[in-house]
Amino acid sequence: MSLPGVVADLTGRFLTEADRRLPGRLIGLFLHGSICWGEFFPGSDVDFVAVWKEIPEDAVLQEIHDAAKADLTFDGFHCTPADLAADPATLGTRPVFFQGTFDPEGTCDINLVTWHELAERAVIVRGELPPVYTNLDDLISYTRTNLDTYWRAIADRIATADLATAGRNDAHVAWVTLGAPRLHHLLTTRTLTSKSGAGRYVIDSLDPRWHKLAREALAIRESPGTPTTYSTPTERAEDVRDLLAWILKDA
Repeated sequence: MSLPGVVADLTGRFLTEADRRLPGRLIGLFLHGSICWGEFFPGSDVDFVAVWKEIPEDAVLQEIHDAAKADLTFDGFHCTPADLAADPATLGTRPVFFQGTFDPEGTCDINLVTWHELAERAVIVRGELPPVYTNLDDLISYTRTNLDTYWRAIADRIATADLATAGRNDAHVAWVTLGAPRLHHLLTTRTLTSKSGAGRYVIDSLDPRWHKLAREALAIRESPGTPTTYSTPTERAEDVRDLLAWILKDA
């Protein structure tokens, strides 16, 4: 696919900095996340997987990221071809760059969702995608665990939050409304979808009660600045709370 100009500039700088310091060592750069679904919107992150013959020293990776830094958020991890061929649950930590911070022992995005996205639709910036481990049954199990830990914890926080405040937080509204239904979609259809795809899934397949909220979240994601259709922030937060509670129960 043709990369958006700002993404092409960012990845080009990253490759240049890597090659200048370690010629021939970086054999693959692959993108996943929003961009692999054709959903690169204002504010979208760029999610990467950098594949090396051998993972460089931490100090060199830090230098590369610092030199290539841009206004875009460039999140991802560094690994070898053998890592992608293995079950990510067995890998432990790898060097990760997340939200502008380098972590030499990170775990961000080292999971079966990333592996399946890469296998199905990786955006190739450099190299040839090596064999990638996939296992649908394990992905389903991972998804159930994620709902029962990460998303249940969020539901607990919403239950005790000030709803008027929570309802004013566009990013939070979109994160929950599009994030949790992605997992419900996977459990229901046994296929991955994107954040926007999850919003459309709510509108096309779930109870009409949630359609207004899904349209709201899609507008936040795809057309930032669109006026809300809710009368009050509390009403919006109540719908977010209730949708997440329903998904946890139904899934």
